[in-house]
Amino acid sequence: MRPDSEPSITHQAMEQEIYQLLQQTPGVLYSAKEIGKRLDRDQYKENANWARPYLESLLRQHFIEADENGYFFYPKRHKLGEIT
Repeated sequence: MRPDSEPSITHQAMEQEIYQLLQQTPGVLYSAKEIGKRLDRDQYKENANWARPYLESLLRQHFIEADENGYFFYPKRHKLGEIT
């Protein structure tokens, strides 16, 4: 991250932001790069895969799902836990 940028957002806050983005479009597939670009273009320019660790964490916690090709999505019928 650049020294002149704002303080980094916490891991939990970034997960929440990603979760909310996916929740807005249930069933729509997103790559980690696309999520990263939508949420922070500056960080995306530095590292196109910056959002992947957050997405994988949400996946491990069963808040989101992924298909066999590695695309992430919020299920149409959310049967998993909600982020608080």
